[in-house]
Amino acid sequence: MKTISLAIDGLPYELTRLRTGGVYWIACADAAHADLFAAGVLAGSAELPLAVVGALGRSPAPMVAPLAAEQGPARIRLYEATVADLPSGVRALPIDLARCAAARGTLCVVQVPAAALENLEGAHLARWCGQLHDWAAAGGHCVLLLCHGEVATLAPRLLPLNRLCAGVAQLYPHRGALQYLVHYWSNAEGVFAHRDFESEWRGFHLHVMADGDGLMAAVLAQEGGDRFLYLAQAQALEGAPPFSPAWRLFDNWSALMAGALQAQAATVVLSIDENADVDALTRIVFHLRSERGNGLKLVVREMQPCLRYADERLLLESGASLVAPSSLPLARFLTLLETIQGQVWQGRLPQDPERLIRLHRPPDVGGIVTPVQFRQLAGELLDQGEGVVESAVLVLQPVAGVSPVQALQQLQMRRRGDFACMHAGQVWLFLFACRSDGIERALGNLFRLPWRELFDGYQRLVGHDVAAMGASEGGVAPPQPRQVPVMAPVAQAPSWTAPRPIRLGGER
Repeated sequence: MKTISLAIDGLPYELTRLRTGGVYWIACADAAHADLFAAGVLAGSAELPLAVVGALGRSPAPMVAPLAAEQGPARIRLYEATVADLPSGVRALPIDLARCAAARGTLCVVQVPAAALENLEGAHLARWCGQLHDWAAAGGHCVLLLCHGEVATLAPRLLPLNRLCAGVAQLYPHRGALQYLVHYWSNAEGVFAHRDFESEWRGFHLHVMADGDGLMAAVLAQEGGDRFLYLAQAQALEGAPPFSPAWRLFDNWSALMAGALQAQAATVVLSIDENADVDALTRIVFHLRSERGNGLKLVVREMQPCLRYADERLLLESGASLVAPSSLPLARFLTLLETIQGQVWQGRLPQDPERLIRLHRPPDVGGIVTPVQFRQLAGELLDQGEGVVESAVLVLQPVAGVSPVQALQQLQMRRRGDFACMHAGQVWLFLFACRSDGIERALGNLFRLPWRELFDGYQRLVGHDVAAMGASEGGVAPPQPRQVPVMAPVAQAPSWTAPRPIRLGGER
């Protein structure tokens, strides 16, 4: 079998090679990155006579679409498992690959959604990986599994299986940049572990721009003599005087910004107490980060509860090193400042802060919509969000005796960007900027009655579930607001006149 290599420009040679008989995993934040990864590997494998390209839960076509006619192996076999067949498709993957591949030396590139692997735990996952490993080793094949979705827990589950998996890597967004993290990688060159690189896409080739560890060392080496200086708004210290000569206090953002624009590695502390000021503070943080570099430590302290999840993400991706919540006492806040000393900001600034602000702002829509509108709005928000803000798409099954109409009548949506519909006898919800750990708390706030009394639980969906939603079938028009009937009076109420005061003894 010819040598197979990842299409990652600038990555050290030993981290790009895939060995014959190996099973490799690369976890991606979304399917689009997995498509590009697959296209790059296939484009660099033109000497192979056959490659198998498969996808579970979606079409494999986007993986080969970027290839020109002369690129890629001589023959490519495609196979697909539909969303309905996803569980059985995962279980049957080793058998399907054996059926599609040649007797020896086939490159197999397969996309697997992370949600499909949730039921493979412990011994089941080990047995499944063992089947792929044994088949690949026996026939001299090479298997590259491109996992996409919520992959945060995937690597810890795969690391103990290093005997069965030849390599595990991860491509993930981090503060506006793409990071390529190699958990471990083994091939004919040896075994390598824990290397982190900043990267970007150039066509369907991933280009490594800098080694993360080397970049940190370079920035630390260039720090100026003000690395122990603190520039802070007086409000952020709750009226306390400067703690030492190293502390300089300023009355407002403008005065603080003038001093911070002269700093190189100082700690700059800004305060905020109104949500209406988030956009303005974001522009200040972005300007300081872009002008003064990654050595500056930019800290935002919330003085009153005013920052939502999306606001915190916006500030962090605009250059903030830390966002401290209002619940943190001053003493604990000062301790937290000590923990970030010596650190550098590891994100990558966008070219336009205004676009980043727009991505973090909810759309001007909310409430109950039709299934067609739900599918369109949710699909657009998931596509346009680019993974910047984590939103939740949920489907809830009403309990027996409760209709979807009755369930929606208990719904009270106050936030922009949250909307719902009825589809196929279920309630579908889109919750803008809602993290996984906040779903049940959000459901508790959305329904007048306890949501567990209305539904048998919920299922979280991903983008291709929304795209596959049959909006034209099974949809139900949103319910009309319930009208309270006006009861007619039983009898006409008699007219009543206030008594006129009289004076005893006659009138004058």
